[in-house]
Amino acid sequence: MKRVAILQSNYIPWKGYFDMIAAVDEFILYDDMQYTKNDWRNRNQIKTPKGIEWLTVPTGQAIGGR
Repeated sequence: MKRVAILQSNYIPWKGYFDMIAAVDEFILYDDMQYTKNDWRNRNQIKTPKGIEWLTVPTGQAIGGR
């Protein structure tokens, strides 16, 4: 039986994302679907000298500081 995973793209994906890619026979990047707001699609937490901080890529109207 073939194991397949289908996931949306992520900005700085979490470790489990790569674990899933390694665990399947075929990986499909599903990038033709509606964007999900307030999700992990354009942001992630990173460890800095000041502690955990959010790293966010602006989308939609937030692009260009408007």
